This record gives sequence, C-alpha cells and structure tokens, in this order.
Amino acid sequence: MFKPSRSTSALALLALSGALVVVTAPAASAAERSFALVGDLQSEVGCPGDWQPDCGESELLATDTPDLYAAQFDVPAGTYEYKVAVDDAWDEAYGLNGGADNIPLVLPEAATLRFVFDDAAKRVGLEVLSVRGEYTDEDDALVAAPARQPGSDEQFYFVMTDRFANGDPSNDTAAIEGDRLDHGFDPTDKGFYHGGDIAGLHDRLDYIEGLGTTAIWLTPSFKNRPVQGEGVNASAGYHGYWVTDFTQIDPHLGTNAELEALIADAHDRGIKVYFDIITNHTADVIAYEEGEYAYIEKSVEPYLDEDGEPFDPADYAGTGTFPALDAATSFPYTPVISPADADAKVPAWLNDPTLYHNRGDSTWTGSRSRTATSWVSTTS
Repeated sequence: MFKPSRSTSALALLALSGALVVVTAPAASAAERSFALVGDLQSEVGCPGDWQPDCGESELLATDTPDLYAAQFDVPAGTYEYKVAVDDAWDEAYGLNGGADNIPLVLPEAATLRFVFDDAAKRVGLEVLSVRGEYTDEDDALVAAPARQPGSDEQFYFVMTDRFANGDPSNDTAAIEGDRLDHGFDPTDKGFYHGGDIAGLHDRLDYIEGLGTTAIWLTPSFKNRPVQGEGVNASAGYHGYWVTDFTQIDPHLGTNAELEALIADAHDRGIKVYFDIITNHTADVIAYEEGEYAYIEKSVEPYLDEDGEPFDPADYAGTGTFPALDAATSFPYTPVISPADADAKVPAWLNDPTLYHNRGDSTWTGSRSRTATSWVSTTS
C-alpha cells in the first residue's frame, strides 16, 4: 500500500484486484502541522547545522493549550537570531512581530529558555527559565530580607460594621430623638445608617473564625456627627469619616464595653482586631466668615504665620516644629465655629481651628488631592 506523505497530492492510487480505484485522502489538519525553532542557535541546541527547518532536535511540541507549541533549550552565552518555520520548510515562517524578520537574541550568560509559538496568532514568544552565571559580590549586594510590613502575614476580614449584622436594634438611632436627619438611621437609604453594630459582629464571630481569619479590620468606629449636609446632599456618618470623639465608639455601633468584650473573645480565638483611624479630617464643624467655600490653591494664596510671613507646610513635615498661626490672618478663609460646636471634638485640641487647612472644599484634584493615606491602623 502506498502511504502519502505531507507533500503527496490529495489523490492516492491503489491497485486492487486489477481494478483502479481512486481514493480521496484527508486534507492535512492543523494538528498535523509541525513547527521548528530555526536560526544560528540550532547547532547550539543539537542540530547538525544552523537555519535547518527540518531539524527534529529543535522542533516545538504541542502543549495542553490549543494552537500553542513550545520547547525548552539550554543556550550558551552569545548573540543569535531566530524564527519559527512550519512543516520542515521555508514556505511558511514567522519571526519578529509575526513577520519575516529574524528575532534578535543577546545572552550575556548561558540560559535555559522556553520558545513558544502561537499558531493562531502567528507570534513567537520567549520565556527565560533560568540564567546561569558565577555568583559574585554584586549578586550578594542584591540579596536582602523581603520587605514585610507589620500585619502583612495576617488573614484579614474587613468589616463595615453598620452593614454587617444588626445584633441590637435598641442602638439603631443612637438614642438621638427626631427623624433620620437627626439620628441618621434609615435602612432604606444607602447613605444612612442601616443598624449593623458590634453586637451583630460578635454574634457571628464563629463564622468569621471558620473562614480562617487571623485579624478583623473594622471601618472607622469612633463617635461621629450623625448627619452632615442639607437636602439631597444630606447623609449619615455610617462609614465613620466624621469623627467628633476619638475616645468612644459611635453609639450607633454600641458601647466601649461591647467593643472590649468583642476584642477579648477575638483574642481568645487568636484573632487580632485592627482599628481604621482617620487622621486627616474630622466632623465638618468649621464654617468660613466669608461665606465662600471654593478651594483656593497655595499658589494663589500661601499660608501665613502669625506675623504675616508666607510659608509652605511641606517644609516643616517631619521636623517636629511648625510656625505659630493666627486664625484671623493665616488662611485664605477665616474659620468660625458656632458656640454649640466649640467643644464638640475629643481630644480637646482638635477644636483648634488653626489645625485645619481652611482653604475650602476639596475636589480631590491637584494639590487638594489626598497625597497620603488618610488612616492609620492600630491593633489590639
């Protein structure tokens, strides 16, 4: 029987009992195509010479991914050019960016390389598996302990307490009289408190522990101004970004005693509790005498010390010193605080208006962007 090769015509002739039968042979399928790495590195990887598309030693083999072929070779240091040839011939070959140009390769050291060809995209890829060379003092200087921040090896469970579970409905309004614009509770509105609390979190500690959690990260939990804004812009402080008292838990979430009990139970299970603490802003209790709130850039009006001399706060960052300021003259706007809010914040030093930028409402662009993280985490 005559067996057609790849180059044989699609017609094969067989003589059977004196009769001439014409049989149509199946066309070559994509799976029958072969691919070889060719170039002036072939003699380095086992071929008798270079630029030989029919060398089996440099053939790429099918992978588990359709249309993807690959092979691994140890290539000595040197300068080379290569491409991929199809079906042991030059009729079809692919190089740089899928075109006809050879692909350059420069190896300062011997390397183990994996050459890949995608027959669907007609592209050649290269993966460096290892680079061999003598270990030197320069290499030693590059070796260092991995950078690890405290807590980076924890398995965190991040909780927005108000949206997790309502274990104690009696604290939903934080004992504040009035409607939602007074106490901030309205579970039908995504911008208001929904009732989740520390009690609900504590009730589900078994579930959290079962996930393999080693640390719980709480969204800001300290006492907040319940509602800020007016009309359609009014919303509640359920996320904890409008802190007035850094010494107690927001009453919508529970009490300090409930938090202490949660922490104690978590510690008994080997779980740490992290606090997300807002350090670059507090509740919005400062108004401006001018009645205007558009942000004013430092380049337009710089800060002034109490003597009226301009300065840049960045020059004092990390120094432990800062110029004395005058609330009436140091800022683009003149800060004013209503008598009812004069002592609204705890610790008391947060009530000093010269500790705030007094430049207007930020739009989070340019110099008014948050250039550093707005929170720190502490663990207990």
